[in-house]
Order: sequence, then C-alpha cells, then structure tokens
Amino acid sequence: MKQVADLDLRLLRSFSEIVDRGGFAGAQSTLNISQSVLSEHLKTLEIRLGFTLCKRGPGGFKLMPEGEEVYRAAKQLFSAVDTFKSDIAEIGEEMTGDLVVAVEDDVISNPACKLPAAIQKFTAEVGRKVRFRIENMVGYQAMSRVADGTAHVGISVSDVRARDVFSLRLFDETLHLYCAAGHPLFTKADADIDAQQIAEQPYSSRGHLELKDLAMASPWARNGDVGLGGQAQLALVLSGRDVGYLPDHIVAPHVAAGAIRAIAPELTRRVIPVNVVARDSGPMIKLIARLRACLVATHSSAG
Repeated sequence: MKQVADLDLRLLRSFSEIVDRGGFAGAQSTLNISQSVLSEHLKTLEIRLGFTLCKRGPGGFKLMPEGEEVYRAAKQLFSAVDTFKSDIAEIGEEMTGDLVVAVEDDVISNPACKLPAAIQKFTAEVGRKVRFRIENMVGYQAMSRVADGTAHVGISVSDVRARDVFSLRLFDETLHLYCAAGHPLFTKADADIDAQQIAEQPYSSRGHLELKDLAMASPWARNGDVGLGGQAQLALVLSGRDVGYLPDHIVAPHVAAGAIRAIAPELTRRVIPVNVVARDSGPMIKLIARLRACLVATHSSAG
C-alpha cells in the first residue's frame, strides 16, 4: 500500500462527501466544484492509497469494502481535526469552526420555528467566523446524524434516544388526521365520523417516527403506506389513497384551496414537541452550547 501520511484532506473530504450524498451530483452542489474535479480527486485518492474505493458508472455509485473502511477512518479523522480546531480556538478565546445543523423537513416553515432569529442572535454574539451548514432531512435521520457526529445540532420531532445525546423542547407542532377530495370521508360531516369509521380507512404512517410514542400515533394506526417526511406524507394523503397525520402549517394552502380537510378535529388533534438535539460532549461543544442557548432563548421569548 502507498504511504498515507501525506494524504491531502481535500481528497478525503471530497470522497466522504460523495459517500454522504450517494454519488457525485449531490457532492458537486454541496462542495461547489465540478464533477470532473470531484472525479479527479477520487482518482488521485485511489492512486495514492493503492486500491479502488468505489464503483461508478451507468450502474450507479457503490462503495467497495475498502471504500467503507476508508470512509469510516476519514470520519474519525475529521472528528479529530474538529477537536483540534476547537481546542486551538479555545486557547485564543476565539469562536470559529463549521456548525452542521440537521433540520427535519418543513420544521423551518412552521411559524413557531425561530431558527432564523436564533442564527441572527448567535451571529451577533459570536461573529461571522463560524460557518453554518443547514440540511433538511427526515426527523429520525437528523437524530442519527447528531448521534454519529456528522451533525452538531438537530431540530426534530423524533424522540429516538441515543447515547450521549440530549433533547430539549423548543416549541410544539399541531397535527390533525387529514383526507383529500375524493376520499370517502371528505364530504362527511365531522359529527357523523367516529373512531371506528376512521379505523376502516387505509392509513399512511410516518414510518420510523410513528413507531415511537410521539403522541401522533393513533389507536387505528396499522401497517400501510409510509410517508417519510412531511411532503411525502402530504403526497399520499392528497392522492386520496390514505388518511394520515400532517402538521397543520404544511397543509394550510391546500385546506384554503379546498383540496384537503382535517377529519373530526376534536378527535384527531395531536400536539407534539419539536426538540433541539445535540451531544453533551465532544468537539465544538462550546459552539454547540452557544447555539443551543440561542435557540432556547429565541423560542422562549416567542412563546
């Protein structure tokens, strides 16, 4: 094997980003470099390591076993580098670094979400030497990213528990069970709908989220279609195929257009907490704590 002591971190970061994004297209937009440059980085890395990391071509992108090992090692290396940067910043009393924030899809569009105000407050306190990277994803993925260290802070409804990860409520999200035009319940009066009738309808769950006690899980939930994320769930319900739980702020435009309605609101209303999740130890802990404090402060003053 070739010597790896002098490996360029840029090559490893490019490779890691390709893996994280499932191929060149996603990594290209994230890193803001062309596919040809990304490809050259990957080829150079393979030459310097002495083995093939992945297969790419018409069949898609697939990691080789050696690539999986290098990816895991690279993640450990990046974590160590972040720790080093954090330690050096503390010596100089300077707050610098990259903060990755994983946000559950459509949480930002909730009027109760004050993430922009929290970032504004953080910037006023810390300055612009900290770079933010904010990513949208399904809630349980946000928790997983925080747990494995690839995101510093998550904002999600997921109550998945992970070692060394704490969770703190920011605000509440209101959901109802919805159906769309063309569904048998759409034209029925709420007074004529009971739990048994709802139980007879095909139901679209939130998948991983609904396996946990999120207060949104209903007694009539059963195996059926799965909408991972608010927009995926919305598509299933709008199709008229299923009833399903959706946050009220997501469906508001469709309700106003008469395309969708809440089913028996007094019966189906659910209120769930939206939480900030983060590790309580590790690199960037001071920056994470500062951002968490800004999130809590802005949401407390709003509430």
